Amino acid sequence: MRSPALTAATRFGLGPEPGGGPSREDLAAELDHKEAAIVRGPDLATLREAYVSADRTLRTAARAFRQGGRSEAAEMARDDARQARNQIMREAEADEIAARYAHGVTTRHPFLERLVLFWSNHFAVEAQKVPVRVVAGNYEREAIRAHVTGRFGDMLAAAITHPAMLLYLDNARSFGPNSPIGRRRGKSAVNENLARELLELHTLGVGGGYEQADINELALVLTGWSGGMEPRARSPVFDRRWHEPGTRTILGTRYPQKGEDQLRAVLDDLAAHPSTAAHIAGKFARQFVGDDAPDDLVEALRRSFVDTGGDLAELAFTLIAHPAAWVDEPAKVVPPYDFLVATGRALKAADVDQRFIRRAAETMGQPMWKPPSPAGWAYKDTDFLGGDSVLERVDFAGIMVRRYGKGVDARRLARSLMGDDLDPFVAETVDRAEDRHQATVLLLMSPPFQRR
Repeated sequence: MRSPALTAATRFGLGPEPGGGPSREDLAAELDHKEAAIVRGPDLATLREAYVSADRTLRTAARAFRQGGRSEAAEMARDDARQARNQIMREAEADEIAARYAHGVTTRHPFLERLVLFWSNHFAVEAQKVPVRVVAGNYEREAIRAHVTGRFGDMLAAAITHPAMLLYLDNARSFGPNSPIGRRRGKSAVNENLARELLELHTLGVGGGYEQADINELALVLTGWSGGMEPRARSPVFDRRWHEPGTRTILGTRYPQKGEDQLRAVLDDLAAHPSTAAHIAGKFARQFVGDDAPDDLVEALRRSFVDTGGDLAELAFTLIAHPAAWVDEPAKVVPPYDFLVATGRALKAADVDQRFIRRAAETMGQPMWKPPSPAGWAYKDTDFLGGDSVLERVDFAGIMVRRYGKGVDARRLARSLMGDDLDPFVAETVDRAEDRHQATVLLLMSPPFQRR
């Protein structure tokens, strides 16, 4: 059985740490660092202004190309405008990937980073659409990191009203029949995607007590929340011209508020709903302990969420304070991105080309900010073991060791990272390796780096 220190480093952190890992008290102390999990980068207003300006130029050039006989000069102008817009996307994405990885490798608060990764996956967005790719990293910084030790209700509001979420789940162009836009066009275009996922994934959970009528009403509440990433937008986030007016009834509660206030009132109630507490508690326990996390741990988390009004620092403290979180043998496979960061931490390799990081995450099966669905990555105990996943990890570890671990003594590193927890079989395997390169790769592929 792993010692509490190695359990703390692997189950609640980002991999084995020199000296064997933090104590339970060290983990608790991390929760006091309110700003420690925030990676600095361009703010949303800066990104939005740059993208909207470039997108407006592209639309103008594309219109001129269509209306001007599709001349060669107009075609070149259109293509140049598209390249300029896409360059903004590529630069934003590259900067965010590099910053996220470097922070993960260098942070002295790995428990906080694990919490960021959990909540970012809970409020998952997929960066496939160009405007989402521009702001996906900002979304994690401003909507998730900024609230990771705050209150769930604040994170919920920040996530749901961020352009990344509004664009990803097709709410940006949703408008009601009685909105100014709807009356002018004589129709409506209400999209239910965000409303459905808000109830099913982000708050109440499946079986949380909502019905289709609640989804319909919530979708109307969400009309007008566009994110401001299109040239037509008159407001950074909420545009009254697209909002369906009127009182809405959701889960039996009437919401007579107008405009932005209506959604904020609904989100406050959803954050405080008993089903939300139960949904979050179960998911939190399964993520950190395993698919078979004991009921008493889940109940303790649910009670903490209710009693503290969704205080996320207290929720995390309740997790590490509960005996059940420490006793079981490692059950969960370390996800590819987490392994990527653990490898960087072990080799002290923070300055790694973001293109390699992006390709490595994709090759190992977990591309950054590109989950398979709005539900995010499943993170079940045996996920990420299919196909050639083990071979891909070996290849990645080999490249990292060749580039950043040439002088590493794997035997010394193994004893530094695991101390008395060093498995004799792992020690023997490392000792018998053909050379330093192979020894370090074998260490990185050992259970403490692959299971938590």
